[in-house]
Formats: sequence, C-alpha cells, structure tokens
Amino acid sequence: MRLRILLAMAPAILATTGLPAWGQASQFRSAISFTLKGCTQLPAGLVITGSGESFIVISTRTDQNGNTVIERHNVVTGTATDNQGGSYIFNYADNSTMTIPPNVFPITASVNDHFNLLGAGPGNQMQVGFNADVTITSPTTFIFTPISIRGNPASCDPI
Repeated sequence: MRLRILLAMAPAILATTGLPAWGQASQFRSAISFTLKGCTQLPAGLVITGSGESFIVISTRTDQNGNTVIERHNVVTGTATDNQGGSYIFNYADNSTMTIPPNVFPITASVNDHFNLLGAGPGNQMQVGFNADVTITSPTTFIFTPISIRGNPASCDPI
C-alpha cells in the first residue's frame, strides 16, 4: 500500500531535518501510468490501464517545538480503459503530514489517500481510500493505525 512509499521516502525525509526554520515548498509534475488487475472490487478478469498527470506539492517548516513538519499533497487525474472496451476518468489524491522531532524518532504521520474511477464500463464508480496514522519508531519499525478504510485499497489502489 502507500506505506511502502512512505518508508521508501524516509531516507530523503530524514535528510531534510537540516532545513531552515522558515517554510519551503517544492512542486513536481510528472506523467504516471498504471495497470490495475486482481482488484477485488472489480469483476474477475477485468484489467484497467490508465495514464495521467501527477502534481505534488511538498512543504517543509519547523514548528515551535523544533520539529520538522513535512506536508505532501499529491493529486493525479487522467483517463483509463479496460480490456472489455470500457473508458473512464480517474482521480487520485494523497495528503499526508509528517512530523520529525529534532532527535529523529519517533516520526509521526497522518495519511489520507483515495482513488476514484468513473466511466462507461464495469469498473464504473469504483472508490477506494483510507485515513491512517503512522508512527515510525526506527528505520525498520513502524506502527500503522487505520482510522477509516473505504473499499480495498491494498488490491485496488493502483497509484
């Protein structure tokens, strides 16, 4: 799920602890593509292929307690087709806030993630998402605490 991405980003995030106290924001645009198959919310055998554009804004600041606070907002929109002739539009959003204390651990994060697929085909109205808190206690240990889950993000969120 998205936790793999969070953990993969951890070394880069930890490297940002030397940033100045004033806020900084970086913006990134990139093309994305995905193939969704084996989703438990879709009919068996349905394969959806999509592409679109990702727009990410990452803001970094230091709070009054000396913690580095990183906010990451990612929005992806695009089009998709399936192997039965269906066509769709999709949107994806991932918003997370990560707080890194001066002594690095524990890192805490709040994550809100969703993917929606709309169109003419058997995958119409597929929606998945989750809200969760994550605590990273070491480079190899974390606690994932789901707050709410919609659908099956583990098998149906392709981004």
